Amino acid sequence: MNTDTNLQPILPHSDGSGIDERQRDAAGTTCEQRPLVHVTDEFEALEHLIDDDARPLQRFAAVWRDRPPLVAIRARARFHTDELGRLLGQVREGQITATAEVLSCARALALLIDSANVATILIAPRDDEDHRALASFRRALRAQARRSRDPALRHHTDMICSGSFVAMSEQHLRQPRLPKASPDGLSARTGEAAAYPLSLAPSLELWPETGIDPGEMLAGARALFAQIDSWRRVQQRLNDPGLLDAAIRGAMLLAYSRLARLVLWPARDADEVSIQHAALDLVAPRHRDLDHLRAAIEWAAARSGHGMGR
Repeated sequence: MNTDTNLQPILPHSDGSGIDERQRDAAGTTCEQRPLVHVTDEFEALEHLIDDDARPLQRFAAVWRDRPPLVAIRARARFHTDELGRLLGQVREGQITATAEVLSCARALALLIDSANVATILIAPRDDEDHRALASFRRALRAQARRSRDPALRHHTDMICSGSFVAMSEQHLRQPRLPKASPDGLSARTGEAAAYPLSLAPSLELWPETGIDPGEMLAGARALFAQIDSWRRVQQRLNDPGLLDAAIRGAMLLAYSRLARLVLWPARDADEVSIQHAALDLVAPRHRDLDHLRAAIEWAAARSGHGMGR
């Protein structure tokens, strides 16, 4: 994430109107104090869909079956975009000072938005409203690419958005009916993605500092790819290849979400930067996987300043 002059993510969500006054009152300000909570992004929430007590096929099929609706992800993205805009507005108007804590809170909100944006690319729609939410997001991506002078961004956007034919089919789809994302960070269950208001600023500030284990995530994604490739070989010999579809799709979603989280998360040292580049090397030769999955990782890496020659 670019933290120099523009803390707002490149793609702030714009589907529908902002949060209403009731939500704004509930969100509060950065001055209010609330209990510390564990912040869960869209990728960590996917990990909690794994059924550890089931056999491997059922374990990953459950991830595919229970994947979250895109309209809920887009609603949380909109909520966090509104909160980030409100925080930056308070700084501009002199209501609060741009301290290190405030900047950490802004970075956390931007990371939540970026995570939701990449998750929107990776997670397949469940119904018509999800398809409309995805189409709306793709239109925003295409508009950004048209304004950009970066040919690499345009190329990856085309891969993410599945080409011009899909663009034509999505052009006139109506906007999705997004639910209102209430500020539920205090009431969210463990492992559940939530909307985190500015009143939870101390939790947001601490969240990026907790870090992740990039090496473990890279190893986990590599192991999933090996399992997927093994299942694909078995699938070719089955009378009903569809028996493995859900498990393969669930494992694929988890593998790419781990890599996305890895490249989006701020690297703490040169070793972690090397692991982030290794994630790009891991997906580059996987031409059997859908183009938009691989492109999503490269786009996520570019968002955080890695990959694509940056």
